[in-house]
Amino acid sequence: MVEQRYVRKIHRKAQRLINIEPITCLPLMWKLLTGTVADEMYQYLEQSNILPDEQKGCRRRSRGTKDQLLIDRTILRDYDLKLYAKTEDQMSVLVRTVHMFSNDIGMEFGMKKCGVLTLKRGKIVRSEGIKLADGQTMKEVQEEGYTYLGIVELDKIKEAEMKDTIGKEYKRRLRLALRSKLNGKNKVSAINTWAVAIFRYGSGIIQWRENELKDLNRQTRKTITMYGAFHPKSDVDRLYVKRRDGGRGLISIERCVKDEESTLKVYVSKSQEKLLKGVAKFEELDARELEEVRDLKTRN
Repeated sequence: MVEQRYVRKIHRKAQRLINIEPITCLPLMWKLLTGTVADEMYQYLEQSNILPDEQKGCRRRSRGTKDQLLIDRTILRDYDLKLYAKTEDQMSVLVRTVHMFSNDIGMEFGMKKCGVLTLKRGKIVRSEGIKLADGQTMKEVQEEGYTYLGIVELDKIKEAEMKDTIGKEYKRRLRLALRSKLNGKNKVSAINTWAVAIFRYGSGIIQWRENELKDLNRQTRKTITMYGAFHPKSDVDRLYVKRRDGGRGLISIERCVKDEESTLKVYVSKSQEKLLKGVAKFEELDARELEEVRDLKTRN
């Protein structure tokens, strides 16, 4: 039996280091060895209680950046590295300290990704920025906002801009999948894993309205029909039924977002971490009630 695999195309400008993925060039035995060593190291760090709660990038049984985004959203609504201070003088001291520490350890202080946002009584006020010891000036954040872990925000998350960006990227991926030479089953799989999945990351952080999700589903069906992958008079419900149950297996955007939101709420409400407990308290989440709702949806 011949099995078909798809490999990512090598970038044309491969001579530029930024376009090369070194881990793909490493031998299999090296990956197995480092994986084994990493497992032993992680067990030691966890047993010795060395890993800080704020470290999410490599912590198991966590949502990684999703944890940080939930905490960040709670802070923004109630009001790479973020510093908070009550006054501009305190902020200047904090920034200079971080800048000095970065220089000491040989880490580049990326001024292009830095910005200052000053809020007074919940409103944005203009600032001249913060001048560093080496003469550089950290400028204030512009009106278009800044990106934090893939989410654009200013004094709060810029949901309209994020929804527009996600929607455009989703439609681009959807059209590319439909234009491919994959058969019907694999086209649906490509849409599920490459296009629909783009909504999963922001779910629970970006608040989608039900009518927005339903409209995206309608646009999806219209596009699929235009590319000849769905007959205009076909049963809409069957399109979203799993293939093993006789359907086409397409994941509904509305279902994808709501399932992720539900799972995330249960995760946060059951977490024992101090910061996530604060998020659960702010959101008034109850683990037992949420699990009962999720189980009921699963049975239905």
